[in-house]
Amino acid sequence: MNTCALCGHGLAGDRSLWTTCHVCQSRITECLGEIETMWPLLSDCLEPTRGHTGPRVSRSSDWTPPAAEQVLDLIGPMGVPHRLYLRYADLAVARRLQPQRRPAGADATVMRSLRGIRRHLPWAAQAVDLTQVHRELRTIAEDLRRVTGGGVQTHRIPCPAELPDGTTCVGQLVYDDATRAARCRTCNTSLDPTEWLGYWVKLGQPDLV
Repeated sequence: MNTCALCGHGLAGDRSLWTTCHVCQSRITECLGEIETMWPLLSDCLEPTRGHTGPRVSRSSDWTPPAAEQVLDLIGPMGVPHRLYLRYADLAVARRLQPQRRPAGADATVMRSLRGIRRHLPWAAQAVDLTQVHRELRTIAEDLRRVTGGGVQTHRIPCPAELPDGTTCVGQLVYDDATRAARCRTCNTSLDPTEWLGYWVKLGQPDLV
């Protein structure tokens, strides 16, 4: 029986010969979602009185606008786009595939890299030591969170979904004000408004506004 290369826990059942447990694979997926959410906010940080699509973005109460140098470090030549592309290329090469060419523009590079990592992740969780990928993605997410303040404040609660190996998803259900429903970006669990409200109340959360 193998052990997870990331957390060291034993792998059983269908995953006994894999390299990554469900929980750690879910953590990687969660990081990808966080990066995708926070990346567009970097441009707002250079002009903190405006939000990405117009009005100012709501962030945590203790967030203060970062120095321009912090933002430029993340969007510059050796910043987030470059770091993500390297991780995507590593997975493609490990799979003996030619990585897609890096596109022009930081936004396009980030999106292509995120898509590529997501596409290769199910295979990589079976055959590749993902320690470096997980460490880099977690660091990128932390860097973005520190600079952007974590993005728009939303209603979040732990996802209750049970994964195929019997463990609980480590992702979060995020409430969408427009649809008045919630979805977990990690495992794609979705709750309709009635289910979401029942689970929210069960956890003793404050009233939704």
